[in-house]
Amino acid sequence: MIRKVKQCIVEAVNRKISTEKMVRVAEIFEGLAYPVRLKILELLEDGKAYTVGEILEVVKIEPSLLSHHLKKMKNIGIISSERQGRNIYYKLILKEITKIFDCIYTSEL
Repeated sequence: MIRKVKQCIVEAVNRKISTEKMVRVAEIFEGLAYPVRLKILELLEDGKAYTVGEILEVVKIEPSLLSHHLKKMKNIGIISSERQGRNIYYKLILKEITKIFDCIYTSEL
């Protein structure tokens, strides 16, 4: 595992990825570092906006805990929210991040 991490670092340096981009990617990965957040991302991947209630049906956690996860994802720019009447709708805005599922699917983890 350590060898793969070192290899990724070497490849990143060879690609000349900017420090700013590396910092941004690290923030995003930190924001997705919970299985429930990946599940939320997977739900929002279709481009539709979902209410808290609809998201709760899928992730099956306490509403207060869901609120915490949504706030974190919103603060780092993965999702956005919009109030419509009594409901708040959440939508994926960083669509490129869903490519992570391709990596997960093809990974040997």
